[in-house]
Amino acid sequence: MPTNPSTTQTSLQNHPTLRWGLVAAWVATVIYILVVMGSAIYPQIHAAINTNLIQAILNIPALLKLGFDYGSDLLLVVGFSLLGALLVARRSDDWFAIFTSTFLITFGWRITNIANTVAAQPGYEAAAGLILAMGDIGIVFFPLLFPDGKFSPRWLKFIAPMLALILLGIYTLPFAPFFWGKLNQQTYLTIIGACYTVSILSSIYRYRHTSTSLAQKRQIRWTFLGTMGPLLWFILFMVLPIFIPAFSGETLIATIFTVLSRILGIFLFLMLPLCVMISIVRNKLFDIDLIINRSLVYGIMTIALGLAFALMLGFISFIFKNFQQSDQSLLVATICSVAAGALFQPARKKLQRFVDRVFYRIHIDYQKTPVKIPTSSEPAVSGTTLSSYRGLKLIGRGGMAEVYSGTSPTNGRMVAIKVLPAALASDEQFRKRFTREAQIIARLEHPNIVRVLDFGHEEGSYYIVMEYLPGPDLSALLKERKQLPLPETISVLRGIASALDYAHQQGLVHRDIKPSNVMLDGSQEPMRAVLTDFGIAKITDAHTRITATGVLGTFDYIAPEQIQASADVDGRADVYSLGVMTYQLLTGRLPFERPNPGALLLAHLTAPAPDARDLLPDLPRHASYALQRAMSKKPADRYASASELLEALESA
Repeated sequence: MPTNPSTTQTSLQNHPTLRWGLVAAWVATVIYILVVMGSAIYPQIHAAINTNLIQAILNIPALLKLGFDYGSDLLLVVGFSLLGALLVARRSDDWFAIFTSTFLITFGWRITNIANTVAAQPGYEAAAGLILAMGDIGIVFFPLLFPDGKFSPRWLKFIAPMLALILLGIYTLPFAPFFWGKLNQQTYLTIIGACYTVSILSSIYRYRHTSTSLAQKRQIRWTFLGTMGPLLWFILFMVLPIFIPAFSGETLIATIFTVLSRILGIFLFLMLPLCVMISIVRNKLFDIDLIINRSLVYGIMTIALGLAFALMLGFISFIFKNFQQSDQSLLVATICSVAAGALFQPARKKLQRFVDRVFYRIHIDYQKTPVKIPTSSEPAVSGTTLSSYRGLKLIGRGGMAEVYSGTSPTNGRMVAIKVLPAALASDEQFRKRFTREAQIIARLEHPNIVRVLDFGHEEGSYYIVMEYLPGPDLSALLKERKQLPLPETISVLRGIASALDYAHQQGLVHRDIKPSNVMLDGSQEPMRAVLTDFGIAKITDAHTRITATGVLGTFDYIAPEQIQASADVDGRADVYSLGVMTYQLLTGRLPFERPNPGALLLAHLTAPAPDARDLLPDLPRHASYALQRAMSKKPADRYASASELLEALESA
């Protein structure tokens, strides 16, 4: 992997003493935070445990508020600390990675209500204030140094120490007149706002004037977006109340404002670690090629959503209690819980789709599964006759059609008739897609593409008449044989590669290459492989796309560009799928096997193609390399045609 310039400039590989000194300082910082916060929080937790359980349950709003306060703070701490710990674990030999980790962990604690409350307690002002100071120093210095560890412009290195001393002084010197607890809110916010402004202006200057590469600009854009979350919260919920007094105090409006600040704070603050992680992953900052753990992100976002619902529940109970003479908190809580339960799952799914699109660039909705025809449903054709074709016999069911064998009225030969079931024929999109497939294949003339002899509809039944291929599909052969040797695999796929090249020359992209779409004609020797099912084929430069589910292609074989933006797909997507299928034929395993569709799509987007020799040691090196190149994430890195892949597999 090429070294990132930013990493080289901040590497500690040649300075082992400094490296372990910084790691020791990081460990000391984490221990310090845990000791200070733990000693202050423990008495509160102990008191809560000793509270009469029945009284706590009956006082539902107070119980919900307590749970939300601690839950939201814990969520923020976990969200920031996990990335911080991961950075140190993976790149303890880079001082800027250690600094970034320290900044994330300290800032994650700094923004919690618990830390701010502890810092205001007598006896903890300096100890907890140091945590607040480290958090604010980190959020100010990070944009000043990101991503190469150097100040931009250079003269900021003379101003930076002054900013650090100011922030350190207002938090850790409780006896001083400029201590944050003694300053009026306007003065305090002015000082903090000025430090933030210097940091933001430096980031803008670096982006416009000193960034030397597109990758560095992308890094700055992502982290700048992340810092905008905390800044927006600061402006809305710290600065705005100064100009609108109704937002402070104990009024109903002030209570609503406080609730909003807690709910939005969870999402706005968590933008920072998420965007920093995206910057690291997409641009390989610190030479780390991380795969974001989607389950972790979903878990954090789901917990955040749950806490938001819990706080809204407590808030509604609070309002009801203030407008009613009798305490009906339990009744209101029950009603709100039922409503929240009904709304939570749809909200969680929408949030998951948002995360997939924004952070993982997954632009297809994998939660929508392709329509399947139940095996227990009635056949699409009643009797043994359709149009002029007779002797119909059901021989197979697919994702959107049934296949019958029958006899041609013109020459008496056996034909295959693909019929759209009545349940799907009533859907206009399915009818268009089915008819479009017939029109596409009918104009193709290639010995390795199934021939369409006729198509039409009769009494609501839409059908395509194709040549009958006596033999199994490639999927059935693979189940029987488990895996195929390289010479046989090449022999089977040579015709498919030729068919794909021909289709691409005609402006068509198949987009669903998989073993079940390759039929084997046993009537010829050697066996002829025939490509079928152009149901989701894309016409190059076409202005319309017909898809009934939004899911284009089979996930086990789908190309990254189909996941990201299905409009920008050319023949190299079929080369990718052919590479996946070839890997499966040779090894008996799929290259990307994951427990759920989302993880599988992310693997296609980010996981490097495996070396087939790990499963098949006797496979020639050139063949393994050919498969890895065919499964490259970027289309430009793949073979330009399917035939080139076959030639690479055959080469000595």
